[in-house]
Amino acid sequence: MKRFLAPAALVFALAACAHVDYVGRSYAPTSKVDLFFDQRDVRVDYEVMGQVIATANDFVSAEKLQSKIMKKAGEKGADAVVISGMDRYKSGSNTSYEEETKDTKKGSKTTGSSSTSDQNEKEIRAVFLKYKD
Repeated sequence: MKRFLAPAALVFALAACAHVDYVGRSYAPTSKVDLFFDQRDVRVDYEVMGQVIATANDFVSAEKLQSKIMKKAGEKGADAVVISGMDRYKSGSNTSYEEETKDTKKGSKTTGSSSTSDQNEKEIRAVFLKYKD
């Protein structure tokens, strides 16, 4: 049983990963990052320093993705993050098939079954802002 649990835990851990892609400028890290959901809500002068897309499968919550975006923003020196959207989409499917063959007096008999499950992903898009002094 232990031989099964270790690989299963590893597969689950890898499947629950989130990925954050950032493109843009970097500055000295910041410790406080403001969060907005519309650029019109930002009441100070700023420049857009870059864009980010965070993706993960359904094992990862949107809240965790948002947390990863905020962490990346601080690392890149952003003063604010504006979340611009979130999407869910089907990224693929898995099909498993099992069959069993039994010997009978008349020969052999084979039966089988299959199941298919969808793989779903979520994506959060955002922009990083740097306040002008």
